[in-house]
Amino acid sequence: MAGILAGNDVEQEYLWSCTLSGSDKEYSWAPEDPTTEGKEDEENDGNVKPGHRLLIKSAILMPSAKKDEVTIVQIESEGYNKKTVIVPICAMKGGSDYQQYVDLLVPTKAKLKLLQGEGPIHLLGSHCVDFSGFRDVEAGDSEDEDEATDNDDEMEVAEEVKEKGDKKTPTKETKDDDKTEKTTMAKEDSGSKKRKASTEQTKSAEKKKKESPAK
Repeated sequence: MAGILAGNDVEQEYLWSCTLSGSDKEYSWAPEDPTTEGKEDEENDGNVKPGHRLLIKSAILMPSAKKDEVTIVQIESEGYNKKTVIVPICAMKGGSDYQQYVDLLVPTKAKLKLLQGEGPIHLLGSHCVDFSGFRDVEAGDSEDEDEATDNDDEMEVAEEVKEKGDKKTPTKETKDDDKTEKTTMAKEDSGSKKRKASTEQTKSAEKKKKESPAK
């Protein structure tokens, strides 16, 4: 079962149980990561290790327990400022108490002990594993990849814009050159026509002089 914690951190819950009896009076809860790959890297980076918590929800005293015998379960763990805490968490009487609600959250390693009685007594609850460290590392890698991709895209766009600009510039110059050339040719044609008209006028005047009789 998965739960959402503050900051969208994901915590996975697993069913947990243990049994204490006259032949097995102690139980140690010291969770370890199932894989040992990259152990050195995990030791160097505390954010990579998942967090473990034990939630003891209920205690069940079996009917086979001796009648009127009181069964007491004790826990030993680390409290605030690394202070050792040793305290009973439930007391049940054989023949009358069969189930008791405990609701105890254990954030660190702990030892459960049958302080009195023979049991058997079952403790059950949830082993909670917080994977936020793994997600933070993966998110960081994803952000780096996205940032690199964005930078590459920006560089490609800049190069495309530059190439388009280089192609447009010579086209404009060519158009300007064509326009100048056409203007020059038009001026030359106009001058040529004027010179031709002037020559024709001169020839016509000379012809008239020759044709007119001398007085």
